Amino acid sequence: MIFSKMLKTIEPQTMSETNSQRAKSQIVLILWVWVCIGLIFTFAWVFAEKVVPNSIQPNPPETKIFAQGLANEGWSFTPVDPVHPQSSGISQAFLSGDRAINAANNYDPYLQKSPDLTGIVAYLGMFSDAGLQASAQAGEKVDPTFLNPRLVWIVSYQGIQEQSSGPPGSEHRVSNELNVVVDAFSGKILLEFVWTR
Repeated sequence: MIFSKMLKTIEPQTMSETNSQRAKSQIVLILWVWVCIGLIFTFAWVFAEKVVPNSIQPNPPETKIFAQGLANEGWSFTPVDPVHPQSSGISQAFLSGDRAINAANNYDPYLQKSPDLTGIVAYLGMFSDAGLQASAQAGEKVDPTFLNPRLVWIVSYQGIQEQSSGPPGSEHRVSNELNVVVDAFSGKILLEFVWTR
């Protein structure tokens, strides 16, 4: 009799503890499911940003003029259509123009905040230095970064005023554009240069 009374008094506590543990387990399970769903959406977004070739925006209309300006400076830039990269032999997924601009902004945050800035444009193309190719063929040791054409985004900060450097007495020019060259596959910053056009 005493044993059955003890069992009755113990049993309700065990039931409430069991219910409490079940409730905690359900809360943990629900939180875990939401975390998994969040991770899946995050990975899907990152994958979509990396794989989609650009925001389906073509190169700006002045791309050919831009390429000619680079040629005048000794660079080779062959525009690639971001909408139809296969027509230029590009089959590998590359960063969007927006991601390239973000990479350039992260590299030098001052640029996007410059009071002189009139616009930011991204150009997609194959970029190389013909002078390096000639030097390498002549047997000189050269930096291989732009020896062969590589797919890049050139992010152009228009209106940026920069004065060229040089020894005292040399001619100093003021540029009206700063360009950041971004590897189209990795997002790595390869080069920054200024010029006037």
